[in-house]
Amino acid sequence: MRRRMIALAAVPWLVAGCGAAGSAVHGYHRYSDPSVAMEPTIHAGGTFEARPVDPGDYRPKRGDVVVFTQPAWTGGSGRPQVKRVVAIPGDRVACCSPDHRVLLNGAALSEPYLAPGTPETAFGQVIVPEGRLWLMGDNRESSADSRFHQGEDGHGTVPAKAVIGVAVLK
Repeated sequence: MRRRMIALAAVPWLVAGCGAAGSAVHGYHRYSDPSVAMEPTIHAGGTFEARPVDPGDYRPKRGDVVVFTQPAWTGGSGRPQVKRVVAIPGDRVACCSPDHRVLLNGAALSEPYLAPGTPETAFGQVIVPEGRLWLMGDNRESSADSRFHQGEDGHGTVPAKAVIGVAVLK
């Protein structure tokens, strides 16, 4: 009986907590992105929902917008971030093609989600290791993404197990 009372006492807190964090009914979590790094897909201060992923359960797919934690990218804070999966294990990614687009496995990448005229910053080729991802913001000029972290362990890649959610964009 005592266990049941403790469990029932926790229910209102969990429901209220899920309501504040996201849409518990649909199993999604709500996030806010304070930066401009994902514009025009997600505007600064805008909110979006993400399907939670248990650590290690994410199956990488190019083009996914993911929520992840990478403490080295946030000065150790572990604050969740949002970026787009550009390359998955085994892919070769570099920049730039003659028309200034990201190269994926030697071919210019079609990125319809970028704002027209988005400039690319040149970066050397990286072969994405097993279990890791190459992530980039949609606003390339204002995103401290895999390109920015190439000098660190993993050459700018992020462990796939760091993904905690996949954005559900409308």
